[in-house]
Amino acid sequence: MKELFRVCKEAVYASLQDEGRIGYRAFGMPTAGPMDAQAFLLGNKIIGNLPDAAAIELFLGGLSLEVLATHTIAIGGADLHAEIDGMKAPLWKSITVTKGQILSFTKPMHGSIAYIFALGGFDSVTTMGSKSAYPKANIGVTIKKGFVLSVPNLSLPKLHRGLVASEIPTYNQEVEVEVWKSPHLSLFEKESVHTFFNSEYTYKGGDRMGYYINGPKLHFMNKSDILSEPTQFGTIQVPSNGQPVVLMADAQTVGGYATLGKVADKDLWKIAQLRNGGKIKFKEI
Repeated sequence: MKELFRVCKEAVYASLQDEGRIGYRAFGMPTAGPMDAQAFLLGNKIIGNLPDAAAIELFLGGLSLEVLATHTIAIGGADLHAEIDGMKAPLWKSITVTKGQILSFTKPMHGSIAYIFALGGFDSVTTMGSKSAYPKANIGVTIKKGFVLSVPNLSLPKLHRGLVASEIPTYNQEVEVEVWKSPHLSLFEKESVHTFFNSEYTYKGGDRMGYYINGPKLHFMNKSDILSEPTQFGTIQVPSNGQPVVLMADAQTVGGYATLGKVADKDLWKIAQLRNGGKIKFKEI
């Protein structure tokens, strides 16, 4: 192993994530893993890593890293105005960084979540088969000032790789996502179900556990509580205030609120990449 980055300035939230902690939800352990699985897989492919190689996941910017050794990296996901020594860094391309350089992310331009990939993936302790951070259980690496990140000491490729322009994802602030309907729809007033699938909702904030969205208030036939049942990334819960919550990568494994459905896996990244004020329309499958 060799030391690659020292954290000069920490972000609002940054962590190491791999594909996630698979097979432990029955025991109460969330999957974690990347919020934007599409960007995660594309970035690892560019750099030549295995699909589950651990990468840095970064929200909204603010992170600053000192380069401690020459290595091949790539930056993908949202455009958070990445700079190397003050010069804009390319996205979706493998690049070589050298000792003494400073890699920084200053502000969100398009989307909200970026990824930093390093050849060979970042090193971390494996817990329950995964390196993914899950801070609520004190598992994995949440990136703090002064922390040093290490990578395998590999021979660096001579050629650089990147995505063709047509394959680069576009991160919009107005999205439409498909939803698998829930068996709980009969618990809502029929007019509220129609309202949900025919209205625009606004993302107002949240974290890796869940995104809160605002729109027309939804009404129940009786009450919102149900016997607790399994949840997953993309489950749309509705608590007693009538405003939906979309569960995200660190979502709890069970929940006791009625649900409207589950966002299709292929569309989860669209919601994950929204910033405050982003608009969502939900479409029945």
